[in-house]
Amino acid sequence: MTIWTPTLSGRGPLYRQLLEALRSAIQNGELSAGSRLPTHRALADRLGVTVGTITRAYHEAEQCGLITARVGSGSYVRDAEQSSSHVWHLRQEKPGRIELWQNLPVALDRSAAFRDAILALSQESDCINGLMEYDSADGNFEQRHCFADWLQRHEIDASAERLFFNYGAQNGLLLAVMMLGLSGQALLCEGLTYPGLMTLAQTLKLQLRGLPMDAEGIIPDALDKACQDGLFRAIYLIPTLQNPTTAVMSTARREAILAICARHQLWVIEDDVHGLLPADRPPAMVNLAPERVIYLGSFSKGTSAGLRIGYMLVPLSLHTAAQQAIRATSWMVSPLLIELACRWMQGGEADALLRQQRQQLAQRAERLQYHLGHFALRYAPGSMHAWLELPEQWRAASFIAAAEAEGIGLAGAELFAAGHFNAPQAVRLSISHPLDMASLEQALTTLASLLESSGPQASLL
Repeated sequence: MTIWTPTLSGRGPLYRQLLEALRSAIQNGELSAGSRLPTHRALADRLGVTVGTITRAYHEAEQCGLITARVGSGSYVRDAEQSSSHVWHLRQEKPGRIELWQNLPVALDRSAAFRDAILALSQESDCINGLMEYDSADGNFEQRHCFADWLQRHEIDASAERLFFNYGAQNGLLLAVMMLGLSGQALLCEGLTYPGLMTLAQTLKLQLRGLPMDAEGIIPDALDKACQDGLFRAIYLIPTLQNPTTAVMSTARREAILAICARHQLWVIEDDVHGLLPADRPPAMVNLAPERVIYLGSFSKGTSAGLRIGYMLVPLSLHTAAQQAIRATSWMVSPLLIELACRWMQGGEADALLRQQRQQLAQRAERLQYHLGHFALRYAPGSMHAWLELPEQWRAASFIAAAEAEGIGLAGAELFAAGHFNAPQAVRLSISHPLDMASLEQALTTLASLLESSGPQASLL
């Protein structure tokens, strides 16, 4: 533990003075990345202030991204280079390196589908000129009707009246938080969840409360108890192919969760970006409770990430709030990009690309099971990733470092831990990230060898 006694400025509330002293110490190098901070009690005694003052200052510092808290371990200065807010591994060829870090769609050739759509549009001058104008926050009704029809074909109970466009599900998540007025408030979620939520939480000062999970996701009793213990207005869930655990809620579990949410008047933000990837799945939560659920979907995972087109199904009671949130952030979503997506839906290209994605993922999943199926591996059909609980001899940090030394990038459980949720010794493996099957095969072979070794020291021999 670092022996650090800050000098307070004497100006403003004590917790703010401590926050600024902490920020200054990190910036000038007095506290280096990874340094463990004094405990709340120790620093309170040293400064002659209450423990509550230290707790509030540490909480604010964590929200600002200065430190990270680990359950049972303490608070540490965050490494900005390794922060989940900064690390972003795109599909770039780096000799000798293979990424299993990011849930990118398997690389497909979309050039013909794009060329055909653009060529057809180029011959419709009136249509193009209309798409080049401003549009309302609601979006064009015909385009909304096209998306709703397509979603209906994929068993999502959509209607043009409840559908809004956005620039991908991350933008949709921001809009959902805005329309519910959650900035600075508490938000329930799975204990292990989508890292983009943590990035958003830091920016909007959301207080995340991660709840215990089992093989199906959120445990109903844990949700009910949390609602009894505190005041919450919303919960964020990934019920299909949960990120990172791959859990899929059964219909019975979805109904139980929704019943608890109704009893406690809790809004549900359903993240279904992976929902169209499995050929079979339970009904979306929005189908079961359309007036309680804000449904987030995206074109990114199954069809094309580059279009940046997402969609929301919003309860009618939140229609005005959705319009205001869109106007406040982007005024509208590009009608031209939406039109390209519509053309792909109407011409069958969207479904063809989705089928190709499913086929490629199935092939990769077969190799995943071949190499790692005898370990504590969790995978659900259609998923872009798998969840690997590490054997006893490995800690997540050591395993990630050993894989890094072999040129393989992994995402550790701590990246997904919401709030102060205790991260297990596990890693997520994004089988969709490698550019080709040969690269994936090489990475899985290497990981299997590491897992079968006696631990960190053996991996260095």
